[in-house]
Amino acid sequence: MEITSNLIETIRAEIETFNRAERRVAEAILSDLAGATRLSIRELASRAEVSEPTIVRFSRRLGCDGFSSLKLKLAQDYALGRLYFDTSPEGSEPSDVVEQVYRSANRALASARDQFVMETYEQAALLINNASRVFCFGVGGSSANLAAEAEDRLFRLDVPVSSTADPYKQRMMAAISGPGDVFLMFSTTGKPQSLIDSAEVARKLKADVIAVTRPQTPLGTLANVHLSLSIADDEVYYNLPNPVRYAQLLVLDCLAMMIAASRSDVAARKLRRIRMALVSLHGPTQAQPIGD
Repeated sequence: MEITSNLIETIRAEIETFNRAERRVAEAILSDLAGATRLSIRELASRAEVSEPTIVRFSRRLGCDGFSSLKLKLAQDYALGRLYFDTSPEGSEPSDVVEQVYRSANRALASARDQFVMETYEQAALLINNASRVFCFGVGGSSANLAAEAEDRLFRLDVPVSSTADPYKQRMMAAISGPGDVFLMFSTTGKPQSLIDSAEVARKLKADVIAVTRPQTPLGTLANVHLSLSIADDEVYYNLPNPVRYAQLLVLDCLAMMIAASRSDVAARKLRRIRMALVSLHGPTQAQPIGD
């Protein structure tokens, strides 16, 4: 896959090769990226103290047909990359970072809790509890990690479970599914094609699909149990983790506890065996989470 060059990065990389007039144009753009996308050619020329033909030549040097083309490309690149061009206004001191992440996590958890529909969660927990097999899928960052975490949580409760973030393996697992099988899929956007394709195959083969994703998305629409999760995107700065991960973890924790409660007798016996097995590795584990 070809990665398209970024105009802003190109200007920064080549600024030392520009002549004096071109450099003034580059500096005027880089000093206010957001503002530069809204300037007319006359306004940019005035700000850079150059002529309008200089702006046109500058645009063509960067591979654009003219100023309009340059401004459009600049706006597109800024919209896609603004997280990485801006810096946080709240500071980068350790105390500031801790406070930002803490507030972001709290907002995500509160928002997720407000979206809970208990009947839907009960339905999802019942399906997993009674499943012949459970397949946990996710792709990308937090969703792939949550799928692996779901496997880690559920096998301790004696649920027959496996997980993968491999698109090929997801399709293959869907192809061998059938009635009684359950797919638990995590997705921030609800748009990854491998998840959509796998959900389609699983549903055709009469398996159940539980989707933890945004409302009105392709994956959410395909699922027969949709745990709707939409967290406001406050990842405004590149150094602030996406808060969706906290909300997804809350969803998983609630599901795991519901399942544990519904199979408490069996789960308790298996958890005791796990703890006894771990004693031989590093002594008593009463104060530690099982398996951690």
